[in-house]
Amino acid sequence: MTKKTKKKSPVIKRKFGNRFSKKQKQKKKEQQTYLGLGPKFVKSIIIGLNEDDDIHVKKIVAGLDEYDLAKLIEVLDINHRRKLINILGDKIDPAVFPELNEVVQEQVLESLDENQIVKIVNELDSDDAVEVLENLDDDEQEQIIQHLDPELQYQVQSSLNYPEDSAGRIMSRDFVSMPDNWSVKEAKQYLLNNEELPDEFYTVFLVDEKTLRPTGEITLDKLLRAKADEKLSAIMDGEIVPVDVHTDQEEVAHMFREYGWMSAMVVDAKGRLIGVINVDDVIEIIHEEANEDIMGIAGAESGDVYRSVFDIFKSRSIWLVTNLFATIIAASVVGGFQDIIAEMSVLAVLMPIVASMGGTTGQQTLAVVVRSLATKELNSRNALRMIGKEFMVGLCNGLLFATMIGVAVYVWVPEKIIISYIIALAMLCNLVVASLAGILIPLTLNRLKVDPAISSGVFLIACTDSGGYFIFLGLAKLLLF
Repeated sequence: MTKKTKKKSPVIKRKFGNRFSKKQKQKKKEQQTYLGLGPKFVKSIIIGLNEDDDIHVKKIVAGLDEYDLAKLIEVLDINHRRKLINILGDKIDPAVFPELNEVVQEQVLESLDENQIVKIVNELDSDDAVEVLENLDDDEQEQIIQHLDPELQYQVQSSLNYPEDSAGRIMSRDFVSMPDNWSVKEAKQYLLNNEELPDEFYTVFLVDEKTLRPTGEITLDKLLRAKADEKLSAIMDGEIVPVDVHTDQEEVAHMFREYGWMSAMVVDAKGRLIGVINVDDVIEIIHEEANEDIMGIAGAESGDVYRSVFDIFKSRSIWLVTNLFATIIAASVVGGFQDIIAEMSVLAVLMPIVASMGGTTGQQTLAVVVRSLATKELNSRNALRMIGKEFMVGLCNGLLFATMIGVAVYVWVPEKIIISYIIALAMLCNLVVASLAGILIPLTLNRLKVDPAISSGVFLIACTDSGGYFIFLGLAKLLLF
């Protein structure tokens, strides 16, 4: 794999390099704020769209590169977004589409006809083309693929055959490889005479001529400095760790972080080199997975800011219904103790404190554990130690807050000191239980191959609320009645 270096990734340079140079040349004052687009600039676009002034809109958008145009499209509401796409038509740079949020990308594609989409996809690299096509339904996807250039068609179909979120889906087929038994002279001639090389690349991957399995890699600067009669195998970096094409993208991101790669070779089941994953793709994966984990815990989705009210309502209501059943369970626990609550109303006032503190404690642990599972920091080797640590944290918090709430209740109801002891003991027990639940629930779900980021929250609420009420009211019934 390519080692850490101060050089920029070729793909990053391709996608972002032009943007920086244009800004330096143009020095547009209106593009020096958030998203690279000042509020006056965006307002000017909206006014032009409202007044159907197509010439004005085209003129002020013409200076934007693909990244800033993508951000402009995202910041507009859905109606203005569609108007802008219709005005730009075939003039829109295909490189804009991979930069769009997935939800916005889907909305924009819906406003284009089949020929327009084919023209756009044909101009993209294979990995970007796959990213655009996988957001279409199967029938439309098949129609678009049939009209692509033959080589891109083969690359796209091959990538789409691999599982979603796998290395095969995110890899690029645009890379340079050559046999490791070539000489430096032969390699240089190949690079000079081959017109189908990628626009930008910094690394040459070497393979065994017979098996096509990767054997090493050489950076361009090293190749240029090498003597003409030297064999590539003699100067290559042979310390490589190929990525299997079916490897999950989260695992790929973890490998990039652990090894400090700038690019990684992707191999098929027979070990043959079939693609490459660049660091810019991995950065996007890390961002995407982190968003999914954070939003999943709360039952939301990362693209909600761009989605319609009905779509947001539909996705969130499913999570809320599940949460409703968890609260019903908690309510049924309280219902089982309504006789003692009726005799001593102060219990009804105090019991939410125990449940709420348990829920907050559990959420803290849950957030740490879910993220640690995603980054591979928490695994079978250290899980037991982590469980013990969370138990001790819960115990320490429990002792602290049990003392605080016990003293507070004693000051409030001094004539019934037993209630102070009950709530203090309930607080201690529930915070320990919540800490353990916060780690055991996601660990169990992860073991069952269920995404803990999406499912853990509901189970935790059921555990901390029901557990808090049961512990507090159970102790009250045992010690008071």
